[in-house]
Amino acid sequence: MKWAVAPLLIVAVPAAAQPSLQCVPKEEAAALVTFALPTVVERLAERCRPALPASAYLSTYSGQLADRYRPDAASAWPTARRAIGRLFSQLLGQSMPAEMNSDMIRQLAEPAIASLLADKVKTTDCATASEALQSLSALSGRDVGKLAALGATIADRKGEGIAGVLKVCRPGDAR
Repeated sequence: MKWAVAPLLIVAVPAAAQPSLQCVPKEEAAALVTFALPTVVERLAERCRPALPASAYLSTYSGQLADRYRPDAASAWPTARRAIGRLFSQLLGQSMPAEMNSDMIRQLAEPAIASLLADKVKTTDCATASEALQSLSALSGRDVGKLAALGATIADRKGEGIAGVLKVCRPGDAR
């Protein structure tokens, strides 16, 4: 049970307090996003609803989109768990215990990661986020995860990673 808070620690500890981030392979980063995607969509819709017109894509279709992404999210869990394990090791300096593969950890990690990602969207950017989700809605959750990992790699000019927590490996990076 004491390990149950580890996923929350990983996303709650400010980047400045964390050791230098090693990179996470692009496939693991994509799986982490895919795993959290249904809840990210739901949290983003909750956060943005007051800032959007009722007819906005995110306001209208977030529930359907989240439900469509759930099967990909479930299949991404084993790879996402490896990414969480990698982050756990970086943060706490030890391997993640085997018992952390439980459903309870999964249920804690998904909303923690989703909130971290959704909270990075400013309410002034909600219309853009809604439009982006509408444009991406034809893609599978797995493809959205891959695009997010690629985008994060390109956008990470300072080497601080996604939200100061997850650094995606670039070609030639040491892991």
